[in-house]
Amino acid sequence: MKLAELINTYVTFKRSMGMRFHSEDCLLRAFCRAMGEVDASEVKPEQVLAFIAGKGPVTAFWNLKFKVLRSFYRFAVSRGFTATCPLPANLPKFPPPFEPYIYSTEELRRLLAATDGLQAPESPLQALTFRTLLLLLYGTAMRIGEALSLTLHDVDLSNGLVTVRDAKFFKTRLVPMGPKLIKEIATYASKRRQLPLPHGDASSFFATRTGNPLVYENAITLFQRARRQANIKRESSASYPPRLHDIRHTAAVHRLIAWYKAGADVQRLLPQLATYLGHKDLASTQHYLSMTSELLHEASERFEWYAQPEIRHE
Repeated sequence: MKLAELINTYVTFKRSMGMRFHSEDCLLRAFCRAMGEVDASEVKPEQVLAFIAGKGPVTAFWNLKFKVLRSFYRFAVSRGFTATCPLPANLPKFPPPFEPYIYSTEELRRLLAATDGLQAPESPLQALTFRTLLLLLYGTAMRIGEALSLTLHDVDLSNGLVTVRDAKFFKTRLVPMGPKLIKEIATYASKRRQLPLPHGDASSFFATRTGNPLVYENAITLFQRARRQANIKRESSASYPPRLHDIRHTAAVHRLIAWYKAGADVQRLLPQLATYLGHKDLASTQHYLSMTSELLHEASERFEWYAQPEIRHE
């Protein structure tokens, strides 16, 4: 079987399982172009290694390419499309895994205050739009792509619900909002409706002055401006700054801390948190629960309460 045909078969199989498989598809297409018009059995290990290694030092992308190709060849070998796997057996040492930045509540306040600096005469709603976006991301732990895809119809202020459509794994879910967040969202929504509505209620909720969607690249640019104004940064040795997506990680960690402080049954609530985040399992949620000093303290307090029952009866 031709390599291109085998990749098509694999991608179709993955998507039939409910996966978008977009970035992996792009990577596999690039792999196919690099290998040329060959049968899958003709791909040589040295060719695969050259594709994975690329040029320059080993990065996280090296590992990503390896994992995508490993999954592809497991599929191919297990179904008899090819007899061997040409992936390298010896792996290099990878850089430390990426660590999300968990914002403190004080940093979040500074970040929100810094959105005032995004005000622009040519776009009078820009500062409020981005401030509301930050509040929604923290208040609902939505993905940035999910928030930017919302329409006016998706935001139900009467019932305090946001409908996230066609999210990861093609799922749609309802996300509740608290009363304070509803009030903030309502203030923005009334002003948003004064902007052009090119598609009526199907128009983008977060929009530019022309009524067109606020796109991801512009949202990131605005975020970095606000972040620098708020003087939020990692240690000097870090190679990347705090991200907009880290607000989702922060919301999950802060929720866990709040549960510990309230004495809630965290293990029972974790599946609910996974559902709220739109995860398919707890393993995905665990990736979001970065250990912070505050979370470690609360967990230690809970462990001491369980481990030393005699203290509670003195």
